[in-house]
Amino acid sequence: MDNTQFCYCRKVGKITCSWTDSNPGRRLIGCERYGEKGACGYFIWVDPPMCERSKVVIPGLLRSLSKHEAVIKREKKKTIYLWLALTLSWVMWISGLVLFCKFK
Repeated sequence: MDNTQFCYCRKVGKITCSWTDSNPGRRLIGCERYGEKGACGYFIWVDPPMCERSKVVIPGLLRSLSKHEAVIKREKKKTIYLWLALTLSWVMWISGLVLFCKFK
């Protein structure tokens, strides 16, 4: 049995995931041209509706996760700069030591 869904444009529906606050993580099948001019607007939910508590908790968790990911990204960038500064300071220190010993 073929469960392929076709939109009103007669194209194969595309499975995607809603990340709105009212339907976080809920899968749907929609027109593959969604968001483009002339899209038919077809969609059908694949997953059942979520309970009201999930609609409150999940978006908050996603925002919190995004904040933490941004902090991690910033800290990784800072770590790279610190390693570069440390490496450069060691190169400068060793170069100075070599020059000092050479001209002594």
